[in-house]
Amino acid sequence: MKTDELITLMAAGHQPVDTGQLRRATWLTTLVALAATAVLLVNTLGARPDLAQAIVTMPVIAKLLFGGSIAVVSLILFQQSLRPGLKPRRRLPAVAIPVALVVTWAAFTLAQAPTAQWGTLTFGRYWDSCLVYVFAYSMIPLLGLLLLARRGAPVDSTLTGASAGLASAGLATVAYALHCPDDAAPFLATWYTIAMVLVSGLAALVLPRFLRW
Repeated sequence: MKTDELITLMAAGHQPVDTGQLRRATWLTTLVALAATAVLLVNTLGARPDLAQAIVTMPVIAKLLFGGSIAVVSLILFQQSLRPGLKPRRRLPAVAIPVALVVTWAAFTLAQAPTAQWGTLTFGRYWDSCLVYVFAYSMIPLLGLLLLARRGAPVDSTLTGASAGLASAGLATVAYALHCPDDAAPFLATWYTIAMVLVSGLAALVLPRFLRW
């Protein structure tokens, strides 16, 4: 077979990636995964007793916004990483914006508090539970994003994995905020952020092994 005939044959069987469909599927998967994570969490760990009052307070709103903003930015990176030719790494600094805001808020809180209270404000009562549960519940949306990634054409699979992990941890943070009674800004800036980094790192290492590219 001649080279030009081979190229023609390969091109004839080529199926372009439907980016619009992938984009819609990503957001639909995200909503379903968030709902499933929240329902599972409430039915296993339970909602915090004062949720009806706490949900409108600044600390809980901050948790929801923190997790939600990380998830949205990371999902945009994730979607772009599935399309060859784009340069999603240029948008990576956007992920640092919500983190920087929360860290600044935490630093201001510590500066206003006596030194003796710093440990309590940072560790709270359930810092270890935060790490374990945000990590564990992140696996639900991460599985859905893994399946979506296999339908795309990721070139930088490490970035695809890292962004999927960050998005999943952001969604888990939103869900876990319904349960977590530790509301101090230093707690949020420390343990939620560490949990997100752990999930992102794991996904960056593991997800590329399951991709077809």
